[in-house]
Amino acid sequence: MKRGYHTLACLIVTASLVLSLGGCSLPFQKEKAESTAQPQAATKSVTGIVVENNANLSQIQVRELESDVICTLAYASTSKIMSRYESEREGDSISVGEILHVTYNTDNAKIVSATVPEDVWEYQDVKKFAFNKDENMLTAAGRKFQYTEQTFCGSNLGQIQAMELNNQDVLTVRGIGIRAYSVVRTQGHGYIRLANYNDFMGGIAEVGDEGLMAQIGENMLITAPEGIHRVTLFKNGRAAAKTVEVANERETIVDYGDYKEVAGNIGEVTFEIEPEGADLYLNGTRVDYSTPVTLNFGKYRLGVALSGYTSYTGILNVKSSSETISISLEEANSAVSSDATATPSPTKKPSSSDSSSDTVTKKIDSDHTITVTAPEGAEVFVDNVYKGMAPCTFTKIIGSLTITLSDSGYETKSYSVDILDDGKNAKLSFADLVKADSDESDSSDSSATSTPSSTSTSNNE
Repeated sequence: MKRGYHTLACLIVTASLVLSLGGCSLPFQKEKAESTAQPQAATKSVTGIVVENNANLSQIQVRELESDVICTLAYASTSKIMSRYESEREGDSISVGEILHVTYNTDNAKIVSATVPEDVWEYQDVKKFAFNKDENMLTAAGRKFQYTEQTFCGSNLGQIQAMELNNQDVLTVRGIGIRAYSVVRTQGHGYIRLANYNDFMGGIAEVGDEGLMAQIGENMLITAPEGIHRVTLFKNGRAAAKTVEVANERETIVDYGDYKEVAGNIGEVTFEIEPEGADLYLNGTRVDYSTPVTLNFGKYRLGVALSGYTSYTGILNVKSSSETISISLEEANSAVSSDATATPSPTKKPSSSDSSSDTVTKKIDSDHTITVTAPEGAEVFVDNVYKGMAPCTFTKIIGSLTITLSDSGYETKSYSVDILDDGKNAKLSFADLVKADSDESDSSDSSATSTPSSTSTSNNE
C-alpha cells in the first residue's frame, strides 16, 4: 500500500511538471511567432512630371511639380500603372512629359501604383503656339496658360529650352488649371540647305503644301518640319522641284545642279504698293517685290506693313500666269477705327473674311541693329535669310524671329527669339554648337535624298 502511494505521488509530480512547462511554453511560442511576421512596407507618394523613362533599366525619373526635386523610381510587373482612361499599361509606355501621381516603396523605390490625376488636362498635336516671356504666358490650342521655371520642356532628345521650340514643331502640352507644367515636342524640325541654285537667286523657295516660303539668297538654309516635302524654286516663270526627307535636328542638302525646267501652274505677280518702303509678307515671310514674284497657283496669306500706317492683311489667290496687285496703306492716325485695313485696288481684292491676324508679326527698325556675338564663326540665318558669320550685325527686325546657327562639323541649331520695339540695339549670344556625329547624313550626296520632280508643281496636287 505504501509502495502504491509513492508511485501515485510520482505520477502527480510528473504531471505537474509537464503542465507547468507546457504553460510556460505558450507565451514563448507566441512571442516567437510575432517576431518572424513581415512588417508592412512603408510607402510614399509624389505628384510630378516624368522627365525620363529608361526602358533598359525599367526606371523613370519624376520631378515634383513645384520644385526641382527628382525621384528615380523603378517599375515592374507588379506595378499597377494606369492610363488617363483607367486602363492598365506597361511601364515602358510612360511618356516623357506625363504628369503622374506615383506611390512607391521607400525601401527599394519600386512603384506600387501610378495614375494620371483627374485635374490634369492635355492637348496633343498643337501646331500653333507662342511664348510671351514678359507675361510668362503660353498660348496653345487657342488658350493662354501660365508657365514658370518649373515648366518642363522636352523632346525625344531629352530636356530642352523653350527657345529651342520652333514654329515648325508639333507639341503636346499638359497642365493643371491655368498652369502649363510640361511642353513636349512630338514632331520636330530639320534644315534644308540648297546647292547649285544660282539660276533662281532672288526668287522664291516653297516647301511642301503648308505654305512655308523663303526668299532665295546666298548660303540658303531653310528650317522645315521633319518629314517628306517637295521643295520648289521659282523665278521669272521658271520652276524646279525636288523631293526631300527632312530629319529631326539634321541638315539635308538638296542639289539643283541637274536643274530641268518643269511645267506647272505658275503665275507672276506684280505688286504695286504705296507708300514706298512698305514691307510685303507672304505666308509670314518678308518678300522682295521690286520685281515680279513667281508663285505656284494657290492661296497665300498676304500682309503689308509700314511704321505709321495701318497694316493690311488678306488672302492672295494666284490662278493666272500674270497678275497685278495694288495696295495702298492708310495713315494710322487717319484710320476710321483701330481695326481698319487698307483697301486694295479693284485689280485684285483679297477676301477680308480670310484675313489672318498673325500674318504680319514683324517690322523693320532701320535706326537700330541686331548683333549676334556667339558662337563665333557660325553662319547666322534669320527666318531662313543668311546674315553673315558670327559675330555679325544687321538691321533690327522687330517681332518673333527664328535664329538658325550652322557650322561645318557641328549640329545646326535654331532658336525662337522675341525682339522688342524698345528703340535700342539688340545683342544676342548663344551656346556653342555641339560636334556632329560622324555618321550623320547631312554631308551625303543630294541625289540620295532628293529626286527631280516629274509632275506639275501646283500646290493642289
